[in-house]
Amino acid sequence: MRIAAMLITAAVLAAPVAAKGPSMHERGEAELAKVLKDYVAGPKVRCVNLNDITNQTVIDGTAVIFWGLGGKAWVNRPEGAEFLRDDNILITKPFGGQQCRLDIVHQRDRYTHMQGAAIAFSDFTLYTKPKAAKR
Repeated sequence: MRIAAMLITAAVLAAPVAAKGPSMHERGEAELAKVLKDYVAGPKVRCVNLNDITNQTVIDGTAVIFWGLGGKAWVNRPEGAEFLRDDNILITKPFGGQQCRLDIVHQRDRYTHMQGAAIAFSDFTLYTKPKAAKR
């Protein structure tokens, strides 16, 4: 009986550990690359005019994409990005009609309305679609 228990324990310890899937950051980077595959990275900017933004997309644990007209997108990889969730509501308090670096963004759970982690925007990277890739 004792030998059987030792053999079972040895077999369990020798069995390969189930491989972990990609981390949230790795999944987020892959999703961001997929979304921006037709875009070319440009300069970093400190602020984005809110009048230029038509929509936004949150990539879990990675970035916020601000979509603009004319094939433009501004990507922000905020401080505390690991707390970003695409199903949270982002609450910002922009000043002067711009969203800027170091602006604090609060998150609120879409269903319970409980406040989540706060993050701080970093510089925005402008992405543009080359003229040939526009639809």
